[in-house]
Amino acid sequence: MIRRLRLALALTVFLFPARAWAHAHLKRSEPAAGSKVASSPQLIRLWFSEQPELSMTFISLKDANGKEWPLAGLQKDPTDPLAVSVRVSQPLPAGRYTVAWQTAASDGHPSHGTFGFILLTQAAPPTKTHAQVGVVTDTVRAGTVTPVISSGESAEEADAASSLSNSLARAFSFVGLLALIGVAAFRALVLPRARGINAELRARMESRAAVLGLVASLVVIISALARLSLESEMMSAMPGMQTMSMTDMAMHTHWGFALRLELGTAVVALVAFILAARHLSGAWLVISISALVLAVTPALAGHAAASPKFTSLMIVSDFLHVLGGASWLGSLLAVMVVGIPLSLMLDGVERWSSVASLVNSFSPVALASVTVVVISGLIASWVHLEHVSALWQTAYGQVLLLKLALVAITLTIGAYNFRRVQPQLVNEVGATRLRRSAVLELAFGFLILLVTGFLTGISP
Repeated sequence: MIRRLRLALALTVFLFPARAWAHAHLKRSEPAAGSKVASSPQLIRLWFSEQPELSMTFISLKDANGKEWPLAGLQKDPTDPLAVSVRVSQPLPAGRYTVAWQTAASDGHPSHGTFGFILLTQAAPPTKTHAQVGVVTDTVRAGTVTPVISSGESAEEADAASSLSNSLARAFSFVGLLALIGVAAFRALVLPRARGINAELRARMESRAAVLGLVASLVVIISALARLSLESEMMSAMPGMQTMSMTDMAMHTHWGFALRLELGTAVVALVAFILAARHLSGAWLVISISALVLAVTPALAGHAAASPKFTSLMIVSDFLHVLGGASWLGSLLAVMVVGIPLSLMLDGVERWSSVASLVNSFSPVALASVTVVVISGLIASWVHLEHVSALWQTAYGQVLLLKLALVAITLTIGAYNFRRVQPQLVNEVGATRLRRSAVLELAFGFLILLVTGFLTGISP
């Protein structure tokens, strides 16, 4: 098992180099990387590819002898959310200088790097400067960040392991959210339309669904705590970075706010599911509201919140994407784990009429949800990918293509269920075919979530 995991890590590093996992790339700087400046700079300014988290941004300045020169007044540029600046406290003598920086984007992914410039004693003739990232010694990683070293092998190993851990934590978070929101959608959208189900069976389904939702709430809570711990560990491991506890991460960053919102709402949902299992009035209303709030948290802690353009559109699009996916696959999970097993416990004609009613009620919900998923996914792809060629030329595009292929397969299985299996739900053979095809559909759905976990760790 360990060897297989290491092989997966090696393939991940080979297919998606460490730089691909970065989010806040350094795009340019003043002074520019490799430039020669005639006078001592008063400010050092950095521009990133995504909005940097100021509370997790640190900049240092050293001369060729390793002496650190004081900097003060780190702040964001009021005219450009992608830029930060820091004031050089005293005039610098002529010589070579190195700027080292560490930061994290609003989605919580850390990055760090260095670049140099030369301060002349007198004005120099114009020289061609290079502020692009290719010149900047920019060691950006989604895992534990290590100093620039001549041999990158050990740094790459630590980076890949941390990337895998965080991606898996995000994937299981998505699984929990999908199941929790799916249970709420099952209760609000599927059960009321299933007219062939009597009141007693409906009550039993609601109780069983509440138990499934309770388990999903626990998965969300555990995954959120794991992500918070991993993020704190990553930031604290960065060279020169101040130690950041889980409390610091949660209370002083935008990403931490999203995690606090997710944790708090999941706890509320957990209590509501316990009450719903006991048929307490009003519990399902609280669950429905909690599900809507939880659907927006991935956007607040991911690419959408850190997007340098169309931020509001991206947050809404991500919200609809999560809501649609959960109403589709999460509701299917509730149908297969809760609805079908309880319906099959009935006798005679009532058994098959209950199964058919449940599936017929789910089908339009799934169709509408799939439509929302496709449209919101197209919007996100349009914003994140500047060119169509980025689908096969960038790591983000390649993983996105993999996700799209899995979605297409899952949709094909769903269409097969609707056209071929659903009309046969009049006997045991039809129910058996439904279980098999639905399990296959859910399995591909889990793969989609796993790939999504990695996709959120890759810079567009």
